[in-house]
Amino acid sequence: MHLAWLTDIHLNFLEGAERLNFYKKIIKTHCDAVLITGDIAEAPSLVAILSEMADQISKPIYFVLGNHDYYRGQIDEVRKTLTRLTKIHTQLFWLPASSMQQLDKETILLGQDSWADGQLGDYKNSTVSLYDSVLIADLFQAKILGDLQLLNKMQYLANIDAKQLENDLAYAIKQNPKKIIVLMHVPPFKEACVYQGKISDDNWLPYFSSKITGDILTKIAQENLAIDFLVLCGHTHGEAHYQHLPNLTIKVGKAKYYKPNIQEIINLTGTSI
Repeated sequence: MHLAWLTDIHLNFLEGAERLNFYKKIIKTHCDAVLITGDIAEAPSLVAILSEMADQISKPIYFVLGNHDYYRGQIDEVRKTLTRLTKIHTQLFWLPASSMQQLDKETILLGQDSWADGQLGDYKNSTVSLYDSVLIADLFQAKILGDLQLLNKMQYLANIDAKQLENDLAYAIKQNPKKIIVLMHVPPFKEACVYQGKISDDNWLPYFSSKITGDILTKIAQENLAIDFLVLCGHTHGEAHYQHLPNLTIKVGKAKYYKPNIQEIINLTGTSI
C-alpha cells in the first residue's frame, strides 16, 4: 500500500487550474490513499476544496485540520461541518470524526488536529503574535481579554485533542498492530519544531509545539515497545525528522505558500486486509 503524505498545502491560495495541476501530480504517484496533516484551506472554502480534491483523485483522503483551516470560522462550527462531510463523502475521512482506520493487517492510522499549547519556550515574554488570534473567532474572543486568557484557550484546545488522542491510541493498541501512524498538525516536541534548518527559539516555540501531546506520545510509546509509532506533522513549514524514542519517530513536512508539494510516499509492507 502506498500513501502520499501532504501538509500545509494551502490550496485556497491557488487558482482552479493550479489546483488541478497539483491533483494530477498526486495521481501520477499511483498512491492508494492520501494523508494530509492540516492547513488545507480556510474555513469558508474548506469543504469545497476537499470535495474537489477527492473527486479529482478518486482516492481515500485521510486528514486532520490545521490552524489555517479554522481561519474565518468558529471551531465548533468547522468541526460539525467536517463531521457531516465525513459521513456523506465516501472518500473523505476527517480522522477525529472517522476514528481509527485499519490500513492493513499490521498498520493502524489515526489522528487529531492538535493545537499549540504555549508550554514550551517563553510564552510570557514572546513577541510573536499569530493571525490565529485574529482570524479564528474563538481565539480572537480570548485574545481581547488578555494574553493569559488566550493561553488558557490554547491549552484548553490542546488538552482536549491530546486526551482524545490518548483514548484513540489506547483503543488502537488493543488491536495488536505492529505500526501506528498518527496524523497531527502541531509538532509534539521542541526538536521537531524546525524552521530554516534551526530549532525554533523560545519566542516561537509556544505557538509551534504541543507539549501535552508529546508527553502522551512518550508515555504510550514507552509502554508499548513492540509497536512502531510514526507521527506525521506540519505547521512549522520546516522539514524535520526526530527520533524521540527507538519506536517513536516524528516527521514534519516542509512547505511554501503557493507551492504545494508531496512530502513523501510511504510504503506499507504489511499484508492487505
